[in-house]
Amino acid sequence: MISIVIDSKVTRWTREIKYVFGFIFQTLGYNFRFLEELEDLKANDILLVYGYTEPTPEELKSLAKHYITFFIPCDPDFFDAKAYSADRLRRCMREIKLLNITPVVSNRKFEYPAENYTESDISGGKINFDLVGNLFLHLSNLEESSDAGSMEKGFYPDSASAFYNYRETPIVDNLLWLMDSLIKEHCRAKNNCIVQKLYWPLAQQAAVLLSHSIDDLQKWDASSLILSIPDDLAMFFTFRWKQLAHTLTGKIQYLFTNYELNWNFDEFLKYEKDSNCRSTYFLATEANEEIDYSLEDPDLQEEIQKILHNGNDIGLLATADKLTQDDYLTRKQILLHLLGKEKLGIRQLNYKSNNTIRELQNKISPVFSQSTAFQSLPGYKNGMSLPWQPWVNGTKMDYWELPTIYRDEYLKINKHNYLQLEDAKHQLKKFFQNALRTHSIFSTDFTIASFSNISYMNKLYPYLLALIKSSNTYLTTAGELVDWWEKRNRVTINESEDQIGLMFPDDLDNFTLFLLGNPKIKEVAEMPAKVKGNQIQFSNIKADSIAVIVLEGK
Repeated sequence: MISIVIDSKVTRWTREIKYVFGFIFQTLGYNFRFLEELEDLKANDILLVYGYTEPTPEELKSLAKHYITFFIPCDPDFFDAKAYSADRLRRCMREIKLLNITPVVSNRKFEYPAENYTESDISGGKINFDLVGNLFLHLSNLEESSDAGSMEKGFYPDSASAFYNYRETPIVDNLLWLMDSLIKEHCRAKNNCIVQKLYWPLAQQAAVLLSHSIDDLQKWDASSLILSIPDDLAMFFTFRWKQLAHTLTGKIQYLFTNYELNWNFDEFLKYEKDSNCRSTYFLATEANEEIDYSLEDPDLQEEIQKILHNGNDIGLLATADKLTQDDYLTRKQILLHLLGKEKLGIRQLNYKSNNTIRELQNKISPVFSQSTAFQSLPGYKNGMSLPWQPWVNGTKMDYWELPTIYRDEYLKINKHNYLQLEDAKHQLKKFFQNALRTHSIFSTDFTIASFSNISYMNKLYPYLLALIKSSNTYLTTAGELVDWWEKRNRVTINESEDQIGLMFPDDLDNFTLFLLGNPKIKEVAEMPAKVKGNQIQFSNIKADSIAVIVLEGK
């Protein structure tokens, strides 16, 4: 059990601090609680102190002789939206070496990100910067709130962020890794047993979310054919003949057969079915300046049934033409009625999101939002690659935000040029391998129109699916991943000296635990389980069932 003590001097920010600690330990999968009194500590507890002042050597000795003890310094300015200006963030930014070079913000200078206490009779260590505050910075979009002067048309541009040059670094993953590594190191050294829920049901290396935004189904009409002539000439005179040939072929096909080039549902469905993959499609419910289709189209109705028949999911593609709660809710209800469902997820068109839109989404109660991604280059927006509940204007949102790491938009160099196929493959492979290393989410969005717009998509997408299938991943839909994440969080663990009790309030297909501290497992009672070393795997779990892990030598 992780027992957390928060310095009484920072009680003004208790809600924010508890929100971050909840994110840390729910994500890492550890049992945790907040303590008012040190007298409430139990045997084998790990004590974490968060405050202004590091415990004195005398205080440490009285605690760390009996309990693994960690200290994290608090910088309350992180919890004040006006305290860290854009300039101050940059001045206080420091690079540390974790899984890779990682930027953190700290007023204090330090040599190492973390240190172990050197006294032989105490066990523990300290982190030399405010890890909690740094995580809050990313979870709450603090830059967007504190740097209003950089906003463009109501949105915070990617390039304005102090972290933009680190967009290929999963900053939050790395900070979680630091906390996790300290816990594991000291549990092993002291032979202290602690239980950890693994991220994914069967301890897969990573999770994979495939998705398709349905935003543009009509590539050509008489007007667009005429208006595109200057673009064709530009491609001709700049020697972009391959792309020109691809464009002209599509125009001729449309003129002579009326074949709609952007109507690529069958192509994606076939590749995914052949690879035994599923994805999430995001569909708008109302035509407007940005959406060129209607749900009343019988051909589209047929495609929707194919999508669902193949085991895929459909979420709402929200547009910003009507930013009112009533309009958002109406569009959600229309899609729910069409799909015959009770709940769904949401994606903001083109990933144009801000705090106003996040609050609006929260008011219509989606299961998840997948509206966070960079505009033109791949990477980890807000440093995130795992689910989180955003903190917006002083409140934790009820929905889960899921990151999108790679979009087909990133293949575009300019209006007429795309990355070479091999370069595109290299990018996808790099981010997929990052996810395997951190056991996080690798998520993509290839719009339905991209199959015809990008000449090599018939080669790139099969490559992506083969890459995913080459590793042990949790390949699922966004809705199913969030359902798993919530059920994982609801599994309760009761740790004592000689046994570990688990209670499962929900049905679960699979669930995997890891026991730290080199314990010897005598038996698993009340429920069948597979034991592989210190890893315990449960299957076909029924709601309200229990399991008891009995330990030897206690």
